[in-house]
Amino acid sequence: MDPLVLVEDIGKSGDNAILTLNRPDAGNAMNHALLTELAAKTKELSGRKGVLVTGAGRDFSRGGDLREMNERLNDPAVDSRAYSYELTDLLAAAIRNIRALPCPVVAAVNGQAAGAGMSLALACDLRIASRRAALHIAYGALGASTDGGMSWFLPRLVGHGRAVELLLEQPILRAPRAAELGLVTEVVPPEELREHALRRLQTLSRVAPHTARSAKRLLDIALHTPLEEHLVAEHALFADGAVSADLRAGIGALLAGETPEFRGR
Repeated sequence: MDPLVLVEDIGKSGDNAILTLNRPDAGNAMNHALLTELAAKTKELSGRKGVLVTGAGRDFSRGGDLREMNERLNDPAVDSRAYSYELTDLLAAAIRNIRALPCPVVAAVNGQAAGAGMSLALACDLRIASRRAALHIAYGALGASTDGGMSWFLPRLVGHGRAVELLLEQPILRAPRAAELGLVTEVVPPEELREHALRRLQTLSRVAPHTARSAKRLLDIALHTPLEEHLVAEHALFADGAVSADLRAGIGALLAGETPEFRGR
């Protein structure tokens, strides 16, 4: 059987990677097997300078595999609560792994991103969408609550009030509307999505690793850290950079009118 999650190293030195959900015939729906692979393979992405996340075929991911869920939840021999915890724990592990990556992570949303698929896209740093893509919270259609950090990401991206509206109304957000709300960074023609997203990733991955790592860390804690504590965290990270070879190389290159090359040292 083909892997349900593919990881492809790209670039001359293989510094960047493309992670692809690989159940195209099922809209990349997340069954137990795919989630198991996703949790494992997202853990193996450390050390990359940039990661692109996308889906094979027409969709990014339609979310949970409803056929598998229907079968398991209606099986008297299955503990429904334990099964639900298995699924959500695997998804949560993948989300944590992506958020822990110190490098830029870009989602190329090629089609429908629904439910857990939307949560996966929101976990990425940027989202570039095809014009035919759509984000759909989708849990309400099942009578379910969110998972994968959806209710954590939404208020940080669109504000508390808009997040409440979206979680209650659960609209299907076509790519242009998602961009208006700030859920999507760019909208491009479908045939240009992969190449455009890769170019954007390659540009972002040239940023000094310490700069990217620090920015992600500081922004993650910004909304719940008092200013004084935040300044302390900023100062500590700035000091970490001050002792790095990259910062000295960067200063030297700029003074010489050259473009710095950062090596993560």
